[in-house]
Amino acid sequence: MAEQTVERKDPVYLLTIGYVLALTIIAVMSLCIHVVIGQVVDEQNNAAIVVSARQAKLSQKIAFYATQYVEYRDLVFKEQLEDSLALMKSSHEVLIKGDEGMKVSSLLSEELDRVYFSLPYNLDTRMNDFVTRADAFLATNPEKLNRESQDYKYVIETAKGSLVMALDAATLEYEAESEQRLGKLQSYQKMALFVIFATLIAEASLIFKPLVTRVHNYADRLKRMAMTDSLTGVDNGRAFTQKAMKELKRCKRHGKPLCVAILDIDHFKRVNDEHGHLVGDAVLKIFAQFSQRSMRLEDEFARIGGEEFAILLPHTNLVGAELVTERIRNIIEISPIRYDTDKELYITASIGVAEFDPDAVDIESAMDCADQALYKAKQQGRNKVVCSDSYCSDGNVVRLGRPGKS
Repeated sequence: MAEQTVERKDPVYLLTIGYVLALTIIAVMSLCIHVVIGQVVDEQNNAAIVVSARQAKLSQKIAFYATQYVEYRDLVFKEQLEDSLALMKSSHEVLIKGDEGMKVSSLLSEELDRVYFSLPYNLDTRMNDFVTRADAFLATNPEKLNRESQDYKYVIETAKGSLVMALDAATLEYEAESEQRLGKLQSYQKMALFVIFATLIAEASLIFKPLVTRVHNYADRLKRMAMTDSLTGVDNGRAFTQKAMKELKRCKRHGKPLCVAILDIDHFKRVNDEHGHLVGDAVLKIFAQFSQRSMRLEDEFARIGGEEFAILLPHTNLVGAELVTERIRNIIEISPIRYDTDKELYITASIGVAEFDPDAVDIESAMDCADQALYKAKQQGRNKVVCSDSYCSDGNVVRLGRPGKS
């Protein structure tokens, strides 16, 4: 069975897709909350409740104006009665048939349908009968009006009795349904808020945190690349200078000596010319490994040039630096460098050592002294350690006085 290759997506691409998806969810949920809040506001200002509650008040006004009209025969009361009755008629039509401008639905719920069209309230029939009798009452000759009129008695008794009870029942049902819808809207709002909150938590833990980690790691990687020699993997000149400055301040603060050594591979150009640059690169790598293995844990090692390396030796005077660098020189001399599986060659190194002046404010003077000592080692036949101070012993170590000293 052929092995199937599954293409792996770039993690940054996946994190970006997740981030966009999270933003989309938050945007959609925010829009939902905005819509729900608008519906909550509309529900709290429910026109049907307002109109239905006003109907009960109108029925009381109609009874009052009818009584005053019969009592005083004043046409003002008749006009007020007519206006109230007309408003009651139109309001009833709005509640039954709906009105888009007033945001009153034309669809009645089952309970409201029962209030309007079924016993015990049968509000629609009761309202129509009331309006008809009230119109008849208004059409009566004012001189014939009296409290014993059948139309008058019906209007008063209905307005204060069965009609107002039916109107109150309708208002209560409108309010109950509005409360139920408000409860659902608030539940939707809570659900949307929960989704937003959960999305933000997921976004923070699954997207932002990995992104920040990747950015941090990438920044660390860039920093390491900027401070590391790409061929050998050891510190480069910039990193060495920074560490040397820190160590110089520390040693001056504690009154401790500090030395620096510069190492140069002898006849490295000949290695490149005779064996090729690939072998030359291998020689540089192995040379760095040999040198690091021969150093102490506290020493710092870096490549500062083509075939030039440097060692920082904290809390070490020239005598100690001589011992360390001589050991490195000897190991390099006797250790074969193997390449192409079955081939090997031997190299040597010249080393210049200098001690930092306790009053130095930078590393340049000590580096210059070590470089001069290295040049002296080259002049003396290579494969030597040369110190820039008379503290060093004889043998492979050559004494070289510092400038200004004999």
